[in-house]
Amino acid sequence: MSFQVPGDSYDRFMGRWSVELAPVFADYGRVEAGQQVLDVGCGSGVLTAELARRVGEENVAGVDPSPLLEACRDRVPGADLRQGAAEDLPWADDSFDAALAQLVVHFMADPVAGVAEMARVTRPGGAVAACTWDFADGMEMLRIYWESARAVDPDAPSEERLFGRPEELLELWRATGLEDAQVEPLEATRSYEDFHELWNTFLLGAGPSGQFLIAQEHETQEAIRREYFGRLGEPRGRFELRARAWAARGRVT
Repeated sequence: MSFQVPGDSYDRFMGRWSVELAPVFADYGRVEAGQQVLDVGCGSGVLTAELARRVGEENVAGVDPSPLLEACRDRVPGADLRQGAAEDLPWADDSFDAALAQLVVHFMADPVAGVAEMARVTRPGGAVAACTWDFADGMEMLRIYWESARAVDPDAPSEERLFGRPEELLELWRATGLEDAQVEPLEATRSYEDFHELWNTFLLGAGPSGQFLIAQEHETQEAIRREYFGRLGEPRGRFELRARAWAARGRVT
């Protein structure tokens, strides 16, 4: 799996982006005080912590199949956190006022079943929302990395997968019977002290990109590093990257 890493490794790699995205996504999911909310694929707990800030830890639940769940428990100890998969959520029907999944739906083994489960555990009138990076164009860090990897190794994979485009997300939401389905862009930016800081996060082995990199011989790693550095404009000192996520929301009837 791509997330068999310590929570700190994930946070250094993608968690810094999740921190920027979480409050914007929680707004989009219409999370507010007085609700009970579920974080599907909670990982190390970045979104879980944002939800707890809004509704209180005792009103937040989370589920994740990976060891990152331990980091989430440390971050939000009062939440109801369980090991499990999105396709088989361990809660009864109508348990929550909203169910959110941040940067998770494209990793689900069966996204249709996963979103249907999110709808099942959400009360009528509640929101089911998810977001995923715009891998094709809007997530510079990953897009340029994979372009660099394929320039060195044409057989390198890509994260331009299903549900990375707005029309695919919208179709998924409609297919699961959610009402008032819509998709909107969410924007984020992050800065790095220098290229060395960015590159070292890939060497932590988190996510598909990190797993791919650490599986390569040193010479291949170095070739990708040089290509990536060049495609980013050979940044010297602090620099910024931008990202766009596509977010889908629907209402349970």
